[in-house]
Amino acid sequence: MNDEKVNVKQVIGIGGAFMGFVIGSSFASGQECMQYFTGFGVLGSIGAGIIALILYAWFVSVIVEDGRHLNLHNSGKMFNFYLGKYLGFAMEWFTPIMLFFVYGMMISGSGSTFEEYYGINGNIGRVIMIVASLATVLLGLKKLVKIVGYISPVLLVVTMIIGVVSIVNNPSGIATADEALETTVTVNSNFSNWALSGLMYGAYTVTGVVPYLADIGKSTSTSKKNSLWGGIFGGGAFLVAVMILNFGLLANITEVADLEIPSLYVAASISPVFGDIYSVLLLLGIYTTAVPMMYTVCNKISSDSKSKAYKITAIVTAVASIFYGQLSFSTMISIIYPISGYAGIVIFAGMIYTKYIKKRKYEDFDENDVLIKKI
Repeated sequence: MNDEKVNVKQVIGIGGAFMGFVIGSSFASGQECMQYFTGFGVLGSIGAGIIALILYAWFVSVIVEDGRHLNLHNSGKMFNFYLGKYLGFAMEWFTPIMLFFVYGMMISGSGSTFEEYYGINGNIGRVIMIVASLATVLLGLKKLVKIVGYISPVLLVVTMIIGVVSIVNNPSGIATADEALETTVTVNSNFSNWALSGLMYGAYTVTGVVPYLADIGKSTSTSKKNSLWGGIFGGGAFLVAVMILNFGLLANITEVADLEIPSLYVAASISPVFGDIYSVLLLLGIYTTAVPMMYTVCNKISSDSKSKAYKITAIVTAVASIFYGQLSFSTMISIIYPISGYAGIVIFAGMIYTKYIKKRKYEDFDENDVLIKKI
């Protein structure tokens, strides 16, 4: 294929696949956006978004292209390519361990939704989500997840509508947002400035997406240019959605700063019916995020869904989430995502060292995905 020619279909396919991975309930809740963007005001949030976009375009294009050339049987071995045998092995296990805690974060989000929007004890929401996800994983109801999974693009569109309507209804809120953040409003964030926040947003995303993007590269007859434009398209479209939500939250910053699920407040302020619809969409989004998290954890222990080890892992994950899922949704995001971000920084460093300093060759892997040459 001619590298000079851009295949629009492939660009959209790569970008769309990336968006499908990163669009989830954390985004739709508004809490993720609040901590990484909104808390830094108008210009700060835009700056953080630009940094995240540059990172998205870079790592999506690089990983997809490397995945295409390596054609690994086990895409988790991409970590070995970038980080070497031992650190790569550690990172290969880090991902399912992190997803174990992300699953608990989804349980927490379910509880926060029930408590904050419906006024119902949060433990009821937690138990419902645990039972639903555990039953799905143990009974192998993957078709159900796939059907409900179509909610992601709907959730994205509705979230953008919420942001747009909120901006139109209260543009003066955006004009006074920076002053409010400096004087009367405090938004929880782990990062001291917008540049670091943008860096860490891109870094936390890469941790779980490496094998996924490698699989896309392996299954796509693409080119380096298409991979690059796919990363720009996917990252750009997603961050446009993030910025729309961000400015919708800025328009209501004094009301939403202390909320666990700020986007639900904004949706309900537009219309109670709209709020009710969005709450259901959000809970479905949490479900379609929680189930793959649990699947991934279980599959790392045993690829046989009927095995005893698989079932025990699922039950242990569910039971454990009852306890650590008691933490607030915002607290879990502020703990789990930064840890994932630090791991992402390690991956970035490995990619830069491997690709641009040592210039590792694809031939360093044999046909059995074994790294035969050290850096």
